Amino acid sequence: MNAPQEPAGHPLQLNTTSSWSDALWMQLYPIYEASFPEHIRKPERIVRNMLTNMDVFLHEGTLDGRGCSMALTGLLRDSGLLLVDYLAVSPAVRHQGIGRQTLQAIADWAKATYQIQGLLIEAEVDESEEGRSRIHFWEGCGFEPTEYVHSYVWIPEKYQAMLLDLQPESTPQEERLPRDGEKLFRSIEAFHRASYAR
Repeated sequence: MNAPQEPAGHPLQLNTTSSWSDALWMQLYPIYEASFPEHIRKPERIVRNMLTNMDVFLHEGTLDGRGCSMALTGLLRDSGLLLVDYLAVSPAVRHQGIGRQTLQAIADWAKATYQIQGLLIEAEVDESEEGRSRIHFWEGCGFEPTEYVHSYVWIPEKYQAMLLDLQPESTPQEERLPRDGEKLFRSIEAFHRASYAR
């Protein structure tokens, strides 16, 4: 990963839980709400269900004891990947490298805790300046796009899988993570179906 610009104060601390907490959600919700339009945000009841019934984690990034970022991630055990479902930085502290630091902390945690081989995201395919800026952010964090473009039935936006390989550079080619976007989206869709299951 590129070295992020370090914000003033102490380094970012990552707090991770796999259990639902009303208090933590109330702290993180304003960051979540400010970062995603309503039709993209999963409602609280769904997030609660995910944390209760799936291998899902809620992460809080803090600086000097104050929440500055959040993420919701899930294990894709069939592929050895961690899906970053949502990542958001408080509007008050954006453009200070906090998003990159949060991702790096999540990657370090995932490798140490679950021997995760890579992080996976689904990025909106959007040719607007804002869309290109989002893709630039992910690429700046080391994510590589796959070629396949995915369409969901229930939302108009199209998405592309992007992968951050956490394997050592010495990993033999035949053991490298697959770059098949269509296959990756099968795992992503299974994750979303499980998220909304009652």
